[in-house]
Amino acid sequence: MIAIAPAAGRTARDVAEDWAAGRPVDWEAGPAPAPWDFPPPSFSLTEHDFNRLPEKPREVPAATPLRLPRENWLHQPHWVRLQRAAVTDTGVPAGRASTVVVVTSENTLRTALTPFEALASRVIRVHPADTFARRGPNAYDVDPADPASVRRLLDALSEDGFPVSADTEWVHALPLDVTGPVGPVTLEHARHTCLDSTAALAQALAGRNGSPRVWWLSYGARPVTGTVDRPELALLAGPVEVAPQESALNGHWLDLPDGDLTRWAGHVASVIAGTRESGHPDGPDLPRQLALRQGYWWRPGTTPVPEPEGTRSLVPAGADTVHLVLGGTGGIGRAIAAWLLEHTRGRVLLLSRNPRLPEELNGWAHRIGLVQVDLATMTVHEVAAAVAGHTARLDGVIHAAGLGHGALLVRRDATAMRDAAAVRERGALVVEHLIGAFRPEIAVYCSSMSALLGGVGQSDYAAGASLLDGFAHHRATETETTVRIGIDWDIWSETGMATRVVNPDSRHQAHLTVGLTVEEGKAVFAHALALQLPQLLVSTTDIDASRSFYAPAGITAPPSRSGPAHLTDGEEEALVVASDAGGSGERADTMVRVIQDLLGVDELDPEDSLYDLGADSLTLISLIARIEDDYGIEFDLASFSHRVSLTEILKHIEAALTSTEPTTQATTGATTEAAGGTSRVVLDIWQEGTGPAVLCLVHPVGGDIQAYRSLVAALGPAPTVCLIADPALRDTGMPAWSLTEQARHYDAELRERFGGPDHRLHLAGWSYGARVAMEMAGLAESAGRPLESLHLLDPPLPEAEALVVAYDEAHLDRVFAAELGAGASPLPTEHAQAYAERLARCCRANLRSLGEHRVRPLVSVPTYLWLAEHPTAGMPTPVNPQDPDRQWNTCLPPSAVRRYLPTDHYGIVAAPHVDTVAETIRTTLASPDAGDRGTADL
Repeated sequence: MIAIAPAAGRTARDVAEDWAAGRPVDWEAGPAPAPWDFPPPSFSLTEHDFNRLPEKPREVPAATPLRLPRENWLHQPHWVRLQRAAVTDTGVPAGRASTVVVVTSENTLRTALTPFEALASRVIRVHPADTFARRGPNAYDVDPADPASVRRLLDALSEDGFPVSADTEWVHALPLDVTGPVGPVTLEHARHTCLDSTAALAQALAGRNGSPRVWWLSYGARPVTGTVDRPELALLAGPVEVAPQESALNGHWLDLPDGDLTRWAGHVASVIAGTRESGHPDGPDLPRQLALRQGYWWRPGTTPVPEPEGTRSLVPAGADTVHLVLGGTGGIGRAIAAWLLEHTRGRVLLLSRNPRLPEELNGWAHRIGLVQVDLATMTVHEVAAAVAGHTARLDGVIHAAGLGHGALLVRRDATAMRDAAAVRERGALVVEHLIGAFRPEIAVYCSSMSALLGGVGQSDYAAGASLLDGFAHHRATETETTVRIGIDWDIWSETGMATRVVNPDSRHQAHLTVGLTVEEGKAVFAHALALQLPQLLVSTTDIDASRSFYAPAGITAPPSRSGPAHLTDGEEEALVVASDAGGSGERADTMVRVIQDLLGVDELDPEDSLYDLGADSLTLISLIARIEDDYGIEFDLASFSHRVSLTEILKHIEAALTSTEPTTQATTGATTEAAGGTSRVVLDIWQEGTGPAVLCLVHPVGGDIQAYRSLVAALGPAPTVCLIADPALRDTGMPAWSLTEQARHYDAELRERFGGPDHRLHLAGWSYGARVAMEMAGLAESAGRPLESLHLLDPPLPEAEALVVAYDEAHLDRVFAAELGAGASPLPTEHAQAYAERLARCCRANLRSLGEHRVRPLVSVPTYLWLAEHPTAGMPTPVNPQDPDRQWNTCLPPSAVRRYLPTDHYGIVAAPHVDTVAETIRTTLASPDAGDRGTADL
């Protein structure tokens, strides 16, 4: 037997000789020592991250619906019988509800509630009032449009042992009380009962366990077998379709023949009982909308409409004809006006708040009349009088006016939505008045497919579209001869409100890729006039497939079942913004605590500006670091607006958590190539304005854009304000761009986003940003598309080589501190230090580019030059104080205006002097003749 050689207590040489001779070695248990040349452990740590799988794998998003051939785009709605509308003896159904809540007017007879008593052990009668009150057993007064009042009702029901839950049936009968001639009073009443009350219920239920199934009741609002008697109640389509998409409410809309609930309560109760017969939430499917006519319940559907071939339009086309386009200077309005001018020989009147002749219509200027009217503020009679001042006849009226607006139901502000919807709604009433006064041959309502398909956050917009559909099916009198035509447009890809959406998500961007071009829209308009159908649906993709554009996959408003639909965790994650998650839920609570700790405040309103509460760039960098650590998502300081609030931060978080794209793609951007690399130029939209003016602010030398906060705040709400931060702040691996390359890429992205005829571009820049803006203005002049105006805030001199050479590390430190808003305080966190390093890298690269750049002289762009009178302490200044005059005179247009302010370089973008700059910019942006300026001050 060969002896085993021990390893312990012997030299390595002896053990190695035994092992080499073939003797077994007893190595003993335990770890082996590392080889002599093995490198020591490294403690130089770097941060890495990876994509985490959710607890429940998400459904793979459906592919973008395919664009169909044009002959398959047109459909019309039609209604078919579902079942006989018999009043059944419900007895005590197996699926008995815990409670039935009937919200109805004071005038409703008590006998109207009798059929509901068979459905539940308790029937609650709720009447509208100014304040909450308990009127007696099972009877309450509630302000149905006040979430706080509705919450008191819910609390009272819970205290009585009947909490509102998924087993509760909520009958909303208030729309039945809308009576009288169609007009402003009934429309306002309909908004209150259909929109405000529904949103208040959704808001009152937010954060509670369980939600009732809602039964919205209306009458005469759906075109089942003929005309629509109450077009105002068609507003219900908005919340009925959108509430399930937002997981706010679920239920059914029942449209009755008239407003007598006593007469039809048995039919309504029978439908409710029928859906509960199985005694389980997964009972038989019931369409979301039903209408009771001729003894039957009817359900809506669609049917294809072939393109008219060889059919001439019946629109009046003589030399003496007059057609009026409401919203005639908007995107779709301009396209329709162009078609009318091409195919008729008469006049076309363009009605608008700020009318000006669209450039593409210049060739017909002699046939165009401009009617200045503000539909949002003027009465129907005032608008009609303004139209009558331009013509004594009308052969056609086209309603293409409206503003984009929307909000989640749980965050909806009734006053804001009413103001935003005023243009479209009052426009519909104006058309109604003009039909009675002028008896035009045709009246066309430009509606939207959102009336059919809804859209997350678009309840009010979809409601307005459905309202126009209702008016298209309405007849004011039996003798009316005007042919009413409703066109439910799909998205337009080249013009219109959809192209101006700020920070569009991936679904919206995908929708635009299959949208209508202007020429296609004009062709469809011609088909609509030839067909003369009361409602024409236009969808470039299969209608069912197109639902993916309006709500996240898997939450596309499926048919409601016998009980409220409750989403799975995975489905809730798929929402763009869930009804409560990330709003008043756990993420919101977490963010409130984090922000309160960072700012040292005890209270925080969701809309409070964090800057007003004492935040600076360093504070927000610390907040971003916390968000990245908690949620594994990346943010950039430039993404936060000048009035960043808790609400805005939560919106960014939700968008990043639910988007399938990187966070930086949440804002508008396009990949551009340079020097063999790629980088993303992002337009950070800090404010979406109310007019056509767009002001773009270009980053200063460090690349950060937070220095513009005070300027943007002083501009007011009218202009759209976008900013460009240095892409190198986001992408540290991108190659350095020269100033000329920056200008070229920035100009391309700006034109891509705001280059259409709906926008008037203005540029501004402070410090280094002013020099980039100058180069962008020169590019625009060379391309034959000059800017409306250019504002230069204390830029470096055109000949900047000596100034650049004078910068040393101490000067750069001051620049970093100024751009961070940090003064001389140390950088407190690792994230802040990393951000400061990116600023330093951008600053050095941009200074180098500034010294190498040769200014492109400007020829005619209206230019304002703002210069600081005082030198900046500790910073380089020009050697010869007279030399700046010569340099600026050689590169600015003769009409350029020069202004001096008694401050230094940094004071020019801070209060109070920035208010002076903002006032001039504001005046320039508001002027319709921004391009025409007076003499120079140079």
